[in-house]
Amino acid sequence: MPELLQIDNLRVSFRTPDGIINAVNGVSLAVDEGETLGLVGESGCGKSVTALAVIGLVPSPPGRIDSGTILYRGRDILRMSPEELRAVRGKSISMIFQDSMTSLNPVFSVGDQLIEVIRLHQRIPKRQARARAIEMLDLVGISSPERRVDEYPFQMSGGMRQRVMIAMALASPAPGLLIADEPTTALDVTIQAQILELLKDLQARIRVSILLITHDMGVVAENAERVIVMYAGRKVEEGALADVIDSPAHPYTRGLLNSLPSNPKYTDARRLEAIPGTVPDMRTVGEGCPFSTRCTHAQDACRQSFPVRRDVAPGHAAWCHFAGDI
Repeated sequence: MPELLQIDNLRVSFRTPDGIINAVNGVSLAVDEGETLGLVGESGCGKSVTALAVIGLVPSPPGRIDSGTILYRGRDILRMSPEELRAVRGKSISMIFQDSMTSLNPVFSVGDQLIEVIRLHQRIPKRQARARAIEMLDLVGISSPERRVDEYPFQMSGGMRQRVMIAMALASPAPGLLIADEPTTALDVTIQAQILELLKDLQARIRVSILLITHDMGVVAENAERVIVMYAGRKVEEGALADVIDSPAHPYTRGLLNSLPSNPKYTDARRLEAIPGTVPDMRTVGEGCPFSTRCTHAQDACRQSFPVRRDVAPGHAAWCHFAGDI
């Protein structure tokens, strides 16, 4: 299956009054045509910054892309002119942002905002763009789209606003990659399931590739084909979903899976298992494994150097000095 997106050794840092924060530290990943790749990790691990780099929205200053390449269908996004990048962003690569309420402009109707996006990339008359907006609202499962198109964000529920965001992201006639950054944040469980099912249905219908960003391993387990686990700006494990879920090779991945209420180990248990300690201060992370301060298996080697890639099975790798041995 051909690679749609290829990121190699991406490094993104932020200059702050208290020092430099290496938000993304040498991350590489690939998204194939028509697949869903899950990018998992706690808040602050660099997932969203990676996504923002792909569409050229890392705020500068204070952010800066220090090195790496981001190839989309063979073209390096980091070498594109502003005009070339605008032609790709929203047309070939779209993004669903975390908070639909703050991502939608409260003083414009959802129809006006959809029409603006459609006309920006398709150069069609406003009447035709309005018809397309209604069609997109219907596609994402909003009832009575002819009426809803004139409503404002505050008149809609959180689930409907998120559907509008999805419609906006897919308004291009031929989207190639959809970046879904925590698409179910702040939604109740029932609506979360509906949104995730909608994404799966849309992918099957229009064959769009999805980079699904989440902190919830349960969401990835139901929706992705491959998964990458990040911690403190680094990639710590990657592989096919079944391999990572059934045989996690990194202690952090095991901690995420062990904290799921659906884990069979909790059939008769009273308390969920938690990862000890706290996320490290990104300003002071050293050369060692950033998870070593929370890992019960950590040894001197873990604190002295970041581990190289260790393949534990075909297509399944972890960045741990003792991957597959613990």
